[in-house]
Amino acid sequence: FVIRSIASADVSEVSRRFLEEGGGRSDTNNIEQMTEDSLVGKVQSLCEILDDEEIQPKENVDRARRLLAAFTAQMSSEELPERKNPAEWMEILVANESLPNDDYRGKASLDRDTILSIIHRNAFGPDYHNYAKIEECWTKRANTENCYNRLLGAYPLSAMINHSCSPNAVRVFGYIPSPPRDGKTAATSEIDNIQGREVMIVHANASIPKGTEIRWSYLPPSTPFLLRRDMLRGKYGFTCQCGRCTKEEEALSVTPELKELCALADHYWSLRNAGQQSQGDSLVQSIENIFASKRLSNELQRYLRVGYSSLYMEFFNAAVSLENDESISSALQMATQLHFSFASCNNASTEHLSILHLCYDLSTLVRSHAIKGGSSDDAINRAMSQVRFWTEQLKNAHMVRYGALGEDLETIREAMTHSKLVLRNLEGWRMANNRFI
Repeated sequence: FVIRSIASADVSEVSRRFLEEGGGRSDTNNIEQMTEDSLVGKVQSLCEILDDEEIQPKENVDRARRLLAAFTAQMSSEELPERKNPAEWMEILVANESLPNDDYRGKASLDRDTILSIIHRNAFGPDYHNYAKIEECWTKRANTENCYNRLLGAYPLSAMINHSCSPNAVRVFGYIPSPPRDGKTAATSEIDNIQGREVMIVHANASIPKGTEIRWSYLPPSTPFLLRRDMLRGKYGFTCQCGRCTKEEEALSVTPELKELCALADHYWSLRNAGQQSQGDSLVQSIENIFASKRLSNELQRYLRVGYSSLYMEFFNAAVSLENDESISSALQMATQLHFSFASCNNASTEHLSILHLCYDLSTLVRSHAIKGGSSDDAINRAMSQVRFWTEQLKNAHMVRYGALGEDLETIREAMTHSKLVLRNLEGWRMANNRFI
């Protein structure tokens, strides 16, 4: 489904305040807090309309009622009025319906702390960059106008989706362009109402049988097990018991050498995320040696590979830097295993697309070396078949991630070009003009 936010932080307002208050040079300068202030202000303005509804235009009051109903529907069930059926809740969550008059709380009861509590638990912040990255970007660039196009938004229906470390859905953000209008034609369909606005696109990334709950991951899938568990407990207050977590926990408890290696890998993973040098790539071969012993199921091997994919990327980079056929072929073979691992438990995630672009690049290197090395026609044809295979895998993953791209090959090609630019270059986000697709 494609859905608009009911309220979102004003990027231009936040960037302007950021620059006016020191542009990152002050200890009190905090983009996350400024962003939350902007979104809180949007919600409080709706409360103010209802507090003064006698002097407000009816359409403003109706809109404020619907948006506040959707926003407060994210509160705990004990604080909400009972509804007759799930269909009614669906209409409220997408801001198509409002609550009865006596269910509304004015500005005094929906105070700043209550609004912030809902935002902290349910709003969707910057997925691709964290606030520290955005602050770094805005500090380095004098013109922040096109430096980032979304920060924080409330999507009540999407906030109802629960977590799994092996999800069956994926989300992306974007804009649906507004068509040119002659000024006389009114919006006539649901799609008209979201054109020109920030939207979230949610798409199945696995087969979902009827009656199965839709779940996505609250964390990057490449987060190792113990850190995933700590982060979910700390931020969301629950201990994940999904199939992936259960199997990883069991494996660590019965395989001492795997537990020791994973502890080292967790350490290197933390160093890497802190921007420090790590030698985690040397651990990858040790982990693969345990996998080769056949003591762990294929499913568990895939889960663990995904959890340590950042270390695998270091291994691939080290292998490619050697620039010889054996190291490139070895890296492609291992990257292929990582692709199948992502396809099985985190299909079409950002990290999966990155691995697919790497596999495509490695396959083109294999073909190039085959041609330059004077290999036989059969070897060159096999290498070309690999390039075609990875092109098809990339296309399929983009069609899953970005929804119904259909048979428009040019649109698919543009999406693939965009994601490669962002994911395979250190400055890719800037090179893509800091824009989503």
